[in-house]
Amino acid sequence: MEFMKYEGEWYVWILVFISIVFVLTMPKKNLTWVGILITFVFSAGLTWTFDTISMSTFNLFDLAKKISIELSDALLIGIVPASIATIYVNFYKPQKKWFFVLSFTLLCFVLELGLVQVGYMKNNGWNTWYGIPVYFIIFKFLFPWYFHLLTKPLVKSR
Repeated sequence: MEFMKYEGEWYVWILVFISIVFVLTMPKKNLTWVGILITFVFSAGLTWTFDTISMSTFNLFDLAKKISIELSDALLIGIVPASIATIYVNFYKPQKKWFFVLSFTLLCFVLELGLVQVGYMKNNGWNTWYGIPVYFIIFKFLFPWYFHLLTKPLVKSR
């Protein structure tokens, strides 16, 4: 296996490394280690599902090599978005929801723009700014609902 053979692959490895280190060292606010694991797996599954549909069914974008999934592709899809989602849920405060929604939407847009700028991601019928409403919906509706679900007591006490 050849390492760093694709344009912009260094950017992916930096994102993966920073994501892993941040999730492992962040102070635990809303999540325990079990919550982090559940959130990470849930988010990674969603990302794999939607990115697979976007890339293979609709051919909206390509990562590195079109024909196969490379290790850097797999780590990018499986770790970075799941880490961002885990960080979001861990630090989320309902009273500051707009701050979280806007800052994480901007963060995801900038990271995706970086993938395009370094040449790792090629858009086919997709423009990078199309991601803004997608990220907005995810951070405004999906993850606050998920946060509420995680923090909801399972048994009502008298």
